[in-house]
Amino acid sequence: MVFFGTYEQDNNTSNGKEEIEWIVLAREGDQVLVISRYALDCIPYNRSPTSVTWETCSLRKWLNGTFLNAAFSESERAMIPSVTVSADKNPSYSTSPGNSTTDQVFLLSITEVNKYFSSNSARQCQGTAYCYAQGAYTNSSNGNCWWWLRSPGYDSSSAAFVYDDGSIFEFGNSVNYDNYAVRPALW
Repeated sequence: MVFFGTYEQDNNTSNGKEEIEWIVLAREGDQVLVISRYALDCIPYNRSPTSVTWETCSLRKWLNGTFLNAAFSESERAMIPSVTVSADKNPSYSTSPGNSTTDQVFLLSITEVNKYFSSNSARQCQGTAYCYAQGAYTNSSNGNCWWWLRSPGYDSSSAAFVYDDGSIFEFGNSVNYDNYAVRPALW
């Protein structure tokens, strides 16, 4: 675990933003790939129920604009490289994943979440109090949420996600669903 950046998490803005805790997924040279330990916010994959890809969705713009600027200082942003984010296909459906992108912040794909998490239990995630206050679904028995992946679902107006039990739902749900959480990833 590493701490880097700050974001509202306890849903009490009067005490300022809290440090973001990250899980290290991989190391390459002097860089590490990390994903937030907790789901940090609740944002639709795309604001409208239209055909999109990771390249064209509104969540990508939010992560690399609003979130990046809110969570990291100028010097911290300078430490986050812009990387090529692959347009990984959904292994179960032939939906076009669009084009690779260049991003500082992104979501994991189905391929990556299978590579970096060894089990359903490892993929289970709880949201922050702020995330739940923004409308994220929470399972009343285990406190876990659903979180978006960047991979397309069964068609271009759906996106894959991880269920509260940690299983991957490759079929996906409508991109404009507003109760799915966001776990940012970055190098």
